[in-house]
Amino acid sequence: MDVKKKEYNREKSVNQFVLMIMTVIDSFLFFGYINDYRQGHIEFGFMISVVLAVLSSLAVSYGVFLKKRDTGAFKHVSMVGYMVVYALALFGARNDLVFVMVFPLTLIYILYYDYKMILRIAAGFGAINVADLIYAVAVLKHMHSGSEWNSASVLLQGASVIVYLVVLCGTTKLSNQNNDMRIANVSEEKEKSARLLQDVLEVVSVVRQNSEDAEDFIQILSQNIASAASALGDISAGNSSNTENIGKQTVMTENIQNMILKTREMSDEMLELSRQSAEAVKNGQNSADDLHRQSEKTREANEQVVVSVNGLIENAGAVEEITEQIFNISSQTNLLALNASIESARAGEAGRGFAVVAEEIRMLADESRKLTEMIQKIVSEIKQNADAARYTVDHVMEVTHEERRLIRSTEQQFSSIGEKMDGLDQNVQEIYHKIDEIFTSNQVIVDSINQISAVSQEVFASTQQAVELGEDASRQAEQVRDCMKELKRTVASVEQYRAEG
Repeated sequence: MDVKKKEYNREKSVNQFVLMIMTVIDSFLFFGYINDYRQGHIEFGFMISVVLAVLSSLAVSYGVFLKKRDTGAFKHVSMVGYMVVYALALFGARNDLVFVMVFPLTLIYILYYDYKMILRIAAGFGAINVADLIYAVAVLKHMHSGSEWNSASVLLQGASVIVYLVVLCGTTKLSNQNNDMRIANVSEEKEKSARLLQDVLEVVSVVRQNSEDAEDFIQILSQNIASAASALGDISAGNSSNTENIGKQTVMTENIQNMILKTREMSDEMLELSRQSAEAVKNGQNSADDLHRQSEKTREANEQVVVSVNGLIENAGAVEEITEQIFNISSQTNLLALNASIESARAGEAGRGFAVVAEEIRMLADESRKLTEMIQKIVSEIKQNADAARYTVDHVMEVTHEERRLIRSTEQQFSSIGEKMDGLDQNVQEIYHKIDEIFTSNQVIVDSINQISAVSQEVFASTQQAVELGEDASRQAEQVRDCMKELKRTVASVEQYRAEG
């Protein structure tokens, strides 16, 4: 229900209750004065004037109310009509207590929260009573009941009405000021909390992007204070409703306070986890640096192995060339020794000794050739092994190069993670500070609500004084006393609810 609808219902309820009370009072006056006339207590002309005034006032009031139930004109029309009836009844009364008719209806007009109108009501009824006292003292020279002029009765009427009207004005003014002040305080704190919560939600949105999912902040504070009740008996219900709403507001703010405390604990855990993660990233980066340095050492050692293997291959090639030359020389020596043996055989007995030497040379040359072939085979195997070793070392170099590339990539990833962790840590710290601000603001709201509760009690005390004054004035104010007793019982129940809250 929007604000306009609430205001419409409030004005309608107050107007309806005022009309009901006015109808009851005017009905008593209508039938009472007719009965007094039938019994001969009053004259016919006075009875007719009062009856016509009552009927006219009711007719105009009902017409205005039925035309538009929430109209602001009703309170003015109804009060003017009641003033006319009150003045006629007071000036023509045969009873000294008729002046108490001012109490029940005027008290209800507090529900309109219209201080200027209350001042006009006080001025009007005060003037009527002063004029009546002057009329009784100066013109009638006796009391309305016919008894002799009594200063105590005159003082009682004047003091009761004047004090009541002063208290009525003061109570209305204090009530309006307190309502305006508490609404302004609560609205200001709600707006501040809303702004702080909006800031926190924006920060949480950033954290959610960096840490997958963050705690959702829920809730915005929003409760409206109930309007004043629609009847005299509802004055107590209105104060009870305000106190009950304040109690609910207190419970909600305490719940929010607990949620903020839990969120702050989670923020502490997030901050600690962020710091631990940053430390782990730093350790990982240091390990990657150590691995990079070790990889450099491995690369340098592999380069030395490559140099050594290349030298081995070159030396093996040189040995192979030398053995090839030895093999050729051995082959030539063997061929020469064979030719020498043939020539020595042709020489006969004279060349026999040379043949023996030539044979030995041939055998040695043949043995040298075999050894040379074995050396060539060994050298060939050495070259093959060296080639295989060089291939293996080349492969190791490639793997080492890839390892260094991966290490550099790991270092870059650790560096990027470190930067993101720094950003995450800053966001978590900002959330922590924002939560502290919300905690402080919510505490201010709790204090304001407690102050509002105290002010409500002061308004209740002021209203109670006004009603007690009416009770002391006359037994016709019994209905008001009953309402105030009901108000006391209701407030006692409200205090019990506050204690439980």
